[in-house]
Amino acid sequence: MATKQGVSSINLLPKDSFEFSTTGKLLKWITTAGRVLVVLTEFVVLLAFGSRFYFDKKLDDLGEVIVQKQAQVMTYSEIETDIRKILAKQRQVEIYEKSGLGFSEKINSLTNILPAGTSLDSFNLNNGLLVIEGKAQSEYGFAQFLTGIKKMPGVAMINMKDTNFDQTTGGVKFNIQISYK
Repeated sequence: MATKQGVSSINLLPKDSFEFSTTGKLLKWITTAGRVLVVLTEFVVLLAFGSRFYFDKKLDDLGEVIVQKQAQVMTYSEIETDIRKILAKQRQVEIYEKSGLGFSEKINSLTNILPAGTSLDSFNLNNGLLVIEGKAQSEYGFAQFLTGIKKMPGVAMINMKDTNFDQTTGGVKFNIQISYK
């Protein structure tokens, strides 16, 4: 029988044992490992190339979300400034509510020193200035009222704007401004 001599039986490697020597084994390992490294490198490059599109899409989506959120924030900025103004006014009201403006204390001290026969027609408290209009039945009652005002705590100055003696009743009509410290 004749053996078929074809392309499959051609061996171009030398007939010696170079393949089994240390140098041959090293070259075979380097070529095998090199192929694996080249394939892995190509895989990583293709993976990086493919993931670029994914991350570009994510970046575009995040950019759109940021633009939408900025638009929402801008629409609420006017409302926020209005609310901040309201809260600033509310703080002032809360401070005045807690301190009571000192109005009740001043009125209480006035009612404590008000002599019998003296009545107050009106009073106005504005920026530390109390304006009182009233009538006293006698000059003595009016003098007691003024003395009591002078002794009140926190009084800085008393200014008598108008004082009239009523001849028919014997009383005194007065308009007094009291400045507080």
